[in-house]
Amino acid sequence: MELHHAPCILLFNKEKQSFSLIHDPNNLFEQHHSSFSTELLKKEFDSGRVLEILVGDSTFEVTSTNLSNNEILFILLPHVGKGFFEAVEMEKMLRDQQQRLFELAKAKTISKAEIQSMLREICETISILINCDRVGIWIFNEDQTILTCRNLYDRQSHRHLLGVELHAEQMPTYFEEIVRSRSLAVTDTETDLRVKDLSGYFQQIGGVKSLLDVPIILSKGIGGVLCCESFSQKTWSELNQTIAGMLADMVSFIFERLNRIEVEGKMLELAYIDPLTGLSNHHAFLEEVNEKMKALKPGEKRLMVYLQLDQFDSIQDVLGYSSGDEVLMTTAKRLQESIQSKGLVSRIGFGHFALFLPANSEGEVKCVSMEEIANKLRAPMFIQGQDVYVTHSYGVSIYPDHGQDANKCIQMAQVALNAAKKKHARSVQTRFTEDMINIIEDDLLAEMNLRKGLDLNEFELFYQPKINSFTGEIIGFEALIRWNHPEKGLIPPLNFIGLAESTGLIIAIDEWVIEQAFIQLEKWKEDGEQDYTLSINISPRHFLHSRLNQCLKNCLEQYKINPRQLVIEITENVAMEDFDKVKNRISELQQLGFSVSIDDFGTGFSAFHYLQHFPIQEIKIDRQFIRDIANNEVSKGIAKTIIDLANLLKLNVVSEGVETIEQWKTLKKLGCPQLQGFYFSRPMPIDELQLWLNKHEQGRVPLH
Repeated sequence: MELHHAPCILLFNKEKQSFSLIHDPNNLFEQHHSSFSTELLKKEFDSGRVLEILVGDSTFEVTSTNLSNNEILFILLPHVGKGFFEAVEMEKMLRDQQQRLFELAKAKTISKAEIQSMLREICETISILINCDRVGIWIFNEDQTILTCRNLYDRQSHRHLLGVELHAEQMPTYFEEIVRSRSLAVTDTETDLRVKDLSGYFQQIGGVKSLLDVPIILSKGIGGVLCCESFSQKTWSELNQTIAGMLADMVSFIFERLNRIEVEGKMLELAYIDPLTGLSNHHAFLEEVNEKMKALKPGEKRLMVYLQLDQFDSIQDVLGYSSGDEVLMTTAKRLQESIQSKGLVSRIGFGHFALFLPANSEGEVKCVSMEEIANKLRAPMFIQGQDVYVTHSYGVSIYPDHGQDANKCIQMAQVALNAAKKKHARSVQTRFTEDMINIIEDDLLAEMNLRKGLDLNEFELFYQPKINSFTGEIIGFEALIRWNHPEKGLIPPLNFIGLAESTGLIIAIDEWVIEQAFIQLEKWKEDGEQDYTLSINISPRHFLHSRLNQCLKNCLEQYKINPRQLVIEITENVAMEDFDKVKNRISELQQLGFSVSIDDFGTGFSAFHYLQHFPIQEIKIDRQFIRDIANNEVSKGIAKTIIDLANLLKLNVVSEGVETIEQWKTLKKLGCPQLQGFYFSRPMPIDELQLWLNKHEQGRVPLH
């Protein structure tokens, strides 16, 4: 077995009794996995002690160190060449480097100073061991187009430099060579074509005559190069290349360890820090507060504040995402400035914050008053060149009166806020009281009834016709859900959709609506009415959920209908949830063959945002523009503008809320192609709809 250059570095997990490979450029472990494992497990290792193992016909010196109670790092160093370790001084220098490597491997954090010190030591060691004038450690950028010097040691002046850059566009041959070769040994830089690109660099630094480069190999590929330079011509021996390769792999291990620590640090930061505001996130806040609670003396009290920016989604609608982020960051900064070290503050949701503050025996906040905090938050924020005024609301609970831990106290403060928000939309300040629990119980009971209603099939679809404005032809319907409650009778969606949204039941309800729509379309097809379209409303929560596409695909497989007959209606505020996700979802639905319609078009701030960015097929003009369109020129002008713009963009237009013949005639003149409203019919259950259709046997509504 012929061995070259580098040691094999393994990590052993005591609990799993398994080895994982950290570094092994010669594939030794892969080739002799069983022998290595057997020999290593037979030995009893003391941390730092050197032992020998025999694998096949080769001997390896093994050094180990305990990284933790459960992990051991092994470095297996092959005996390469006769007399390789006979020089005592050389062996000592390599052992010293290896010991420093162990120290860095065990460290939970590595400072830049420690890294730089280790790189300096390695460069100096190599210059002595292989007798060269300069040694540099160069690291690639992500796309391997730039090499940056992390340390360059000049043996004659005993100086260390860093920061120099080499660019691939100026020396393409050299860059290709160092990522392709295991080592680049150049005796004469003036005649060797592999380094012709470096002639200017060599002259600039004093005339390099010979060069030995060894790649620094990381888990993601070639990460850089260890470069040895001589100002006189030098033939690089196998021993020179072995030493350079060995120490290059030590450098590799250092950078791999550094990358691992950085990744672990980022993961830890993501787990505890809100990336936008820099505040503790919900998880970290709960941990911190629980620790603070444990340290309190009997009788001590604290305030938990659940604070919410009022109508923050509307703020984002008007100002945009980036400005919305500025509002959140400004709010976080003001809260921190108000509280300072007197309490804890966290961002725990979209526009939601939590505060944990000191309180007196009566449960009143001390050190800093809520009024002071409120005044600071109410000050205008200068965003996008204008003053923005943001109101807020909050609920308060008291520890330990209302909860014995952080989670319970937050919950009670939120209950207080939600109870008050049912009466007032803005600037609410309220404290938790025990009777508010009744509100939770009422909501829970309503949720249970809603689930029961879904399980017992108490829902049904009502259908409202859609009419061709020019011919009166019946072209389709909109399906609207109703809850046929056994005790309360017919319940309109306004009375239960909000609860369904907040509890997540809306997804199951929407999926029921989708399947019922497919069933009805298939029935119409069997009856010879295969041209009807059917529109259904999909909630924002469901529209962005991964289950939507799969539900539609399953229905397409089960029911044989043309997907173009099903129109999926969404409201404008869906776009404010996640711009890219909404855009992708609309495109996915279009690829499946479905049309997407924007309901209540023109009422929100995102109306024309949709037209500009999203591949929709239809818009529905909101009824507020239709109500007085026959005698109000402003309403007529708005409707005409929307209709003309839709025609320009080749979008279908439906006007909702048509209640009079005058409205129909006006919209017909304006060129609106489709109408819907009480003038034609209220939403009807399927049996009544059939009677209505029989009344209009010709399939059209007369224009009286």
